[in-house]
Amino acid sequence: MTPKLRVLIPSKSGKGYPPLTPCPVNSTEPTPLETDSFKGNIWVFVKGYSGDEKRGEGEGYFGKERGGMTYGIVVKGRFLRDVGGDDVLFGNVFENPIRDHLPWGTSIATKFMYFIDPVMECDIYADKPWALSPALATMSHLSLGSASSSDSKEVYVSEKSLGFLRESANGKDEADIPEAEGEKNEISARRKWLGRKENREKVKLGKDVEVGMEFCNGLLDFNTLSATLPPPFTLSIPLLKYWDGQPVTYVCQRRPATKDQNPVGEEVFWSVAFEIVDEEARKKLEKKGGAVVRPGGGAEGESHSGEGSEKKEKEVEGGPKGEGDSDDVD
Repeated sequence: MTPKLRVLIPSKSGKGYPPLTPCPVNSTEPTPLETDSFKGNIWVFVKGYSGDEKRGEGEGYFGKERGGMTYGIVVKGRFLRDVGGDDVLFGNVFENPIRDHLPWGTSIATKFMYFIDPVMECDIYADKPWALSPALATMSHLSLGSASSSDSKEVYVSEKSLGFLRESANGKDEADIPEAEGEKNEISARRKWLGRKENREKVKLGKDVEVGMEFCNGLLDFNTLSATLPPPFTLSIPLLKYWDGQPVTYVCQRRPATKDQNPVGEEVFWSVAFEIVDEEARKKLEKKGGAVVRPGGGAEGESHSGEGSEKKEKEVEGGPKGEGDSDDVD
């Protein structure tokens, strides 16, 4: 079964979380993304998408540039307040516990995530579970520079990060920042250098810095809601079977002030939710005693702060219609 989905982003000029406004999917036209702490554009692509606000098959994204990907989130814009490079996190958050719904193989999947993203931190047992990484290190593709040098109309992000880092150094520690030729080499060098906390702390993202962030992979299939891990972790997990009613929500947010503080609910710059709206899937959930949960944690039908703005924005403007040890969680 291919479940029907809906993709949501924050309401215009509101808080970055929860995302409540429907977002076009597979459109080559940018969708405005504006919160109280970030302003720019967003594109969301899902291969074989079946759901609300569909704008084609995404050929402009899944062509030669991202042919091996199954989905992609592309955001280009600027932070409206200065923020440090170590303070910007990206990943998933949940409003309700998931510990009783974790599938078999979760321990393998967690180890795999640490393998490909060693700077990730997570607590999947928390009452509000989360898995977050320093955004500048974990992004699949990253561009940093002035607004005049950005490729803001492209539907993907071309890696352009090391030049900005060297220029920002102003001669200080500049020799420590690697040079690389070719996009793949630059991505690898950027991730390695920004994988160290002391290096991320040297980076300042001012209000005049144009940031391009793209997160994509071919591991998660939103159409079958399954995750497939490649060798040596060969494993396929049918996520729909374990669905507890919550959406899959990605956030770009500020790091909490203290290490032991749960980050869910901290200042969110922007967010994207993938919500199941398929009636058959919902009926199966209800038969198991479950209930659909809206982004932000409210039950379906409950209002959220800012939901009035969402209702007014049924059509989005701008486009055609830890770093630590993992727990073993078998």
